[in-house]
Amino acid sequence: LTGFLAVLFFMARTKVPRLLLLGAFACIPIWSVMGHWAENEQRGHLFGYYFGHDMFSPPFEVYPKMPKDSIIFGGTDPGRFCPTYMIFCEGFIPPEKRRDPDFDRRDCYLITQNALADGTYLSYIRAHYNRSTQIDPPFFVNFLRSQSEEAEGRTNFVARMSVPLDNYFTKLGADIEARRRKEGVYPAKEINTPNPEDYQVAFQTYLADAQRRLQHDMQSPNEPKQIRPGEDVHLQDGKISVSGQVAVMAINGLLTKVIFDKNPGHEFYLEESFALDWMFPYLTPAGIIMKINRNQVPEMTEDMVKKDHIFWTKYAERFIGDWITYDTPVKEICDFAEKTYLRRDYKGFNGDTKFVRDDNAQKAFSKLRSAIGGVYFWRIGNSKNMEENKRMVKEAEFAFRQSFAFCPYSPEAVFKYVNLLVNLGRASDAEMVAATAYKFDPDNQNIFNLLMQLRDIKKGQSASQMIQSQVSDLETLYRSTPTNLDVVFKLASAYLQTQRTNDALKVFKAVVDSPTADARGLLSVAQAYSQLSNMAGLESALAKLVKLMPDNPEAWFDLARAQSVTRKPAEAVASLGKAIELSTARLAAQPTAKDLRKSAETEPSFNVLRQLPEYQKAMGTP
Repeated sequence: LTGFLAVLFFMARTKVPRLLLLGAFACIPIWSVMGHWAENEQRGHLFGYYFGHDMFSPPFEVYPKMPKDSIIFGGTDPGRFCPTYMIFCEGFIPPEKRRDPDFDRRDCYLITQNALADGTYLSYIRAHYNRSTQIDPPFFVNFLRSQSEEAEGRTNFVARMSVPLDNYFTKLGADIEARRRKEGVYPAKEINTPNPEDYQVAFQTYLADAQRRLQHDMQSPNEPKQIRPGEDVHLQDGKISVSGQVAVMAINGLLTKVIFDKNPGHEFYLEESFALDWMFPYLTPAGIIMKINRNQVPEMTEDMVKKDHIFWTKYAERFIGDWITYDTPVKEICDFAEKTYLRRDYKGFNGDTKFVRDDNAQKAFSKLRSAIGGVYFWRIGNSKNMEENKRMVKEAEFAFRQSFAFCPYSPEAVFKYVNLLVNLGRASDAEMVAATAYKFDPDNQNIFNLLMQLRDIKKGQSASQMIQSQVSDLETLYRSTPTNLDVVFKLASAYLQTQRTNDALKVFKAVVDSPTADARGLLSVAQAYSQLSNMAGLESALAKLVKLMPDNPEAWFDLARAQSVTRKPAEAVASLGKAIELSTARLAAQPTAKDLRKSAETEPSFNVLRQLPEYQKAMGTP
């Protein structure tokens, strides 16, 4: 186009043909339209339909249809729009014109979890589903009187004259609403929704909890913080003040629990926006969304995860194909993401190219899958047995693999998958995931910071793995030479570096319990126990040491300290008396030797003994 204009102006330097010039300018948008066509065209894209339809009627006959009168908590953008459309629009289309002739879910209740902290939205859902409790105030009367008059319950003359107008429109609205309800716009049966008192209780409950956690963080700065990241909680003029998305979602969570508790006769489902802590023990997969079970689920069983695995393997075939398995390497998924989404190389691709061109679909279904993976991840730390723990690790990674493959630039998919991999000690794989995401969004500072952190973690894990390799060699050597003190202390040191303190203590105990233990070994073990502040172990080592060195006053003195700390006053006084007796005898022969009686007078460990008559006797004082 630029070349054409240049030629046009060159050929017609004195008078440019107006029609040709206008035609050229009219063609300018063609480049923008055609250059972005692949990323914007929506013809034949059924992903929004799948999102709304499949949460009510899961395909593949793995899960049953959502029961009548179910309540669904939605939250994300598609989780608000898609099911709303399917209920209030698709349900009114004649069956023969629907894609699914049997689909009509006007019998379900849809509530947005993100907006419950807004009193206006609570009025909105009461008007939908709990109409008998929603009293609409007169519009014209309130409009024509001042706020002070309204607060005092007074009405001026002009406002009183508008009462018939309010009555007319109120009756008109009631008639229209009655007709619509008769037509099935809303379910016939009312549910219980939060009233203004419930809202105030939820708000005050959150404030009290936030204040308690803030006080903890202020009074215990060295302990883990209880205020969550992104939760803006602070004291202002002696009063607690909260703001921000985290605080709002906490209140939303309390109100979802109110709805759940007030409607025990209904089944509940969740299309997750933000994870709400109270829900985790109740959640199980139910297709593309999750079911909130009436009672806490004690264990995520093999049958539950098998259904979820089968469903999402089939479901992924609609998007990218069903090639991801439990054993698919992270590198293969990262290579797929770069090849398919970045380079648009469809060689060997057996999914739907429309999905690759639809970033809204990628984000939406990645979010759905990562939400289920998040439930598995929660259960890793809350498993009742080792079998469930292993099952949850396996299923969480499978879910996060799919979520990342659906949308490799989704921050939620990336951070959740990385978190799991780091916890599994696989920092190299986590770095690969973050590096791939960074290629899609090189200006994203959060992803860049994550990548840098992972590289540091990777170095630490590599060093830990090297030490672990040394541990294995030392364990082999220790089994063949358990009395070799050099091997004993190298193995114990390696255990301590890898956070295996209990194993290190077992090695020290074996030295103390050995019938061939000598004074050198016992002294070394006693010193190690002292450095670990393990007074019970120190006492056992010193008790054996004084048997081998009964004339050593320092050994008896150290034993007395350990016995005093472990609250054995009688034994401590006896050991101290023996130490002072031996020290006094030594001073008679060696006047420059250390006087343990003077040391005992200033030893803090003996503070609890000083009031005892036995202590005074041991010290030789009347």
